[in-house]
Amino acid sequence: MSLARALRRLGIDLMVLLAYAPASTGSETGLALKQTIPLPDVDGRIDHFAIDLNGQRAFLAALAKNTIEVVDLKAGRVIKTLPGFAKPQGVRLVPEFDRLFVATGLDGALTTLDGSTLSVLRTAHVSLGADAIGYDPRTKYLYVGSGGGDANKETGDLTVFSAETGEQIAALVTDAHAGGSVVENNGEHLFVLVPDKAQVLVLDRKTRAQVAKWTVPQIQKNVAVDLDEKGHRLFLGVRTPASIVVLDSTSGAVMASIPTVGTLDGLAYDRARRRIYTTGGEGFIDVTQQMDADHYERIARVPSGPNARTSLFVPEWHRLYVAVPRDKDRGAELRAYETVP
Repeated sequence: MSLARALRRLGIDLMVLLAYAPASTGSETGLALKQTIPLPDVDGRIDHFAIDLNGQRAFLAALAKNTIEVVDLKAGRVIKTLPGFAKPQGVRLVPEFDRLFVATGLDGALTTLDGSTLSVLRTAHVSLGADAIGYDPRTKYLYVGSGGGDANKETGDLTVFSAETGEQIAALVTDAHAGGSVVENNGEHLFVLVPDKAQVLVLDRKTRAQVAKWTVPQIQKNVAVDLDEKGHRLFLGVRTPASIVVLDSTSGAVMASIPTVGTLDGLAYDRARRRIYTTGGEGFIDVTQQMDADHYERIARVPSGPNARTSLFVPEWHRLYVAVPRDKDRGAELRAYETVP
């Protein structure tokens, strides 16, 4: 065979291989790992966490250790461990009041800490199972979900607190344990999840009155939520089937459903890039591109780690932080993935 013919044949073979090559699952198409911070002595599940932009700190709920781990993100290490939290699950930092709030499941406490000194300022109580903490920056109200099976109750609770004073403002009853929430920045609604009932509650931000209740068909456990307010789309992270369910945020109609990572716990919408990041215990981060309001395509699947369920997107830094629990071959870590391109 002549050299020219051999090169032509090689070119054809390469074209065939490229045509049938799988889509990239590497970080070059969605997220790139930029920092790995060890979390010494942290065993078991890591639940919600918060990021302090000004102080470059992270506050992580080490659920099994019953501590809040304080991480210096610039130095890349744990700088303080706050003990004495009975199953910490929800964490929320409110910088304008320099307050850190921690919700604990075993005693139903909402603990207010000074954001600088980290000393305890106040402790309030809700029903057992206190978990996710939502925040409305316009009303300055916190929304704490609790109740349901964790409190041996058929109904759940959504308790409203002032972030400025720590005082209770209102207590709402839900059909089961109240979960995460997201608020419209420009509109007048707050969306609250009730995972055990596959529900989304729509509340009036000012009056806290319920204006709608949507039950999403053929799903179980809608555990995470974010909002594309401009496009009028609400994104639900669903455990069964493992999917992102897209709702019309004005009507509750299901507009799309996209398969995603299993044992999902984290979901965030990147408004600048119109991407959805989902994390789950399956050990991957899925990057899903919003083509338009009703069409979505997964563009990357990035390895994270076994049981790395909890995550937080920081749009100001273009980074997704993922809490990775201890595994047999390595200790617990906090990983930072940067958006690309």
